Formats: sequence, structure tokens, C-alpha cells
Amino acid sequence: GDPGTAYEGQPICDTCYDEDTCEPSATIYYGKDNEEISLIGACRNETEGDFRVKWHSTDPWRGYYECESDEYVEVFTDAILSGHESEEMLKKLYDRVLERFDEEDISFARVFCRSSNVFMTSLEIWVKRDFVQLLKAHAIIAEAKGEVDYDNPLYSTGILIPRDNLEKFKKLLGKKYEITTDKDLADLAAEKGGDLLREIVEAAKGGG
Repeated sequence: GDPGTAYEGQPICDTCYDEDTCEPSATIYYGKDNEEISLIGACRNETEGDFRVKWHSTDPWRGYYECESDEYVEVFTDAILSGHESEEMLKKLYDRVLERFDEEDISFARVFCRSSNVFMTSLEIWVKRDFVQLLKAHAIIAEAKGEVDYDNPLYSTGILIPRDNLEKFKKLLGKKYEITTDKDLADLAAEKGGDLLREIVEAAKGGG
């Protein structure tokens, strides 16, 4: 297997190696060029060591891939969610950032990593490890986020929990917890476990 893969240094048959990237762990485009694609699979790495992938398991059946690099620095990451309102917003931000990076002659790579959820793909933008280029990149991304209203709660709700249910939970829990997005509620549930459920039940009884 190639360096930076799960089977690095291990013997791989020709067929397995050739077909490894039919469902790649990561797809990398350098710069604005959409013609040349570099793929990373379980045993094949076409980036010549620029990138490697790591699997993050969220439970025994699910998880996602994430890229790592010594040559590039990640300056932006988000999830492309098929059918969600954020999909169009991310496309606008992505196009704007690519245009400005090209104008400023910034050396960058676009990375799309696979997850176990067929409706979700991660979008990562990486910049060559250069202080001046990184400063420019962060400034451009901050400007682009403002242009597309990136921090609008619309884009961080309706993902894990229906919006009307999230509003009900917020009302039941009152001002005790700072809950704005789906992730806020999910993190709170992970932290408090059954205690949170009991609080919600008690609040519902009190409201009844």
C-alpha cells in the first residue's frame, strides 16, 4: 500500500490496488483545476504524500474520513448536506473563495472526504504552509462568510432535529441552557444523558 494509507507498506494485489479508488476515501483537486483529480483510498494515495486520510468512528457502524497534511494547512471545513438550505450557501461561498484565491495566486487544494452517510460529504479547503498565503486565505474566507450570511442559524438547524422540535426543546428548557443549533442540543444531550431527559419531562409536566 502507498504511504499515508491504511495499508501502508503492506502487500496488495494488483486488482485490489487498481480498484481501490472506485469509492475513494478522499477526492482532492489542486487549485481551480477540475480536470486533474487525486484520489486516496485504503491502499492507494495519488497525492504523492501531500495528504493522508484518517477514519473517525462515531459508533460501530458509522463515521467519516478526515484529511491530514504536513504540506498544507486546513483553512475551512464544513459538511455538504444534500437537500439542506446550507447546500446552496456553501456553493456560493466555495465559488467566491476559489475565485479570490486564484486572483491572489494562493496555492490551495480542495478536499472532499467521504462519510458513512450517503447524504453528507465534507468540504475542506487547504492552503500551502506559507505564512503570507495563510493570512490572505483567512481574510478572504472571513469576507466570503459575511457575503453569504454563513452564520445564519438557518444553516445550522434542521439537520439532526426538525426545527419545530428544536423550538419546543428550547421553550421547555428556558434560559438555563444556551441552545441555538441542533449541535448545541446534541452536545448537551451527550453531556447530561438521562438527566436532561428527566428535566425535559419535568418541564413538560409543569407546562401542562
